[in-house]
Amino acid sequence: MTYPPPPGQPQPDPRRRLNRIRNIIIGVIVVITIFALLGACGARALRGGLGGSARDFISQNYERNTALDEGDVDAYVAEGTPTEVAEDIRDAERPTDQRAGASGTGNVAGTQFLQYRDYMVALFPYAANQTRVMLSRDYRSGYNRYHNYVGAFWVPTPGYSGSGSSNRGGGSGGGGK
Repeated sequence: MTYPPPPGQPQPDPRRRLNRIRNIIIGVIVVITIFALLGACGARALRGGLGGSARDFISQNYERNTALDEGDVDAYVAEGTPTEVAEDIRDAERPTDQRAGASGTGNVAGTQFLQYRDYMVALFPYAANQTRVMLSRDYRSGYNRYHNYVGAFWVPTPGYSGSGSSNRGGGSGGGGK
């Protein structure tokens, strides 16, 4: 039980205790938030995704195999299935889009394609639990090489944000002579 102060003494502010409790709660929230942010950044850095690109991740983590190159598309070999390798690459940099290879003549089951603004990544089953990672040097060369797989989904023009085809038609008012 607290006693009032003697006469002539200033009376304590009843809000002082509440203000102290409020400040302690705010401090605890700030400290927890800082630790949560540091933990998230640390986890991402351990996965190799702190500000990096998929291109850098591939060149640093997979074995280069020039014998498998296809023109302007560089080949790498990775451990795991195309789906597993796609997850690892996606953790390094989020793609604009991801597609499984379209079914059709000559297409390989289990393929994965990752679309980035400036390049494409194609993932093919290679050997027992291995993936052939094909990294295009630019978007156009990747699109041209893998058009049979992704042509129904992606446009040939990098950075194109509209819907439909980027080809001009030859109808009335639709193109040049």
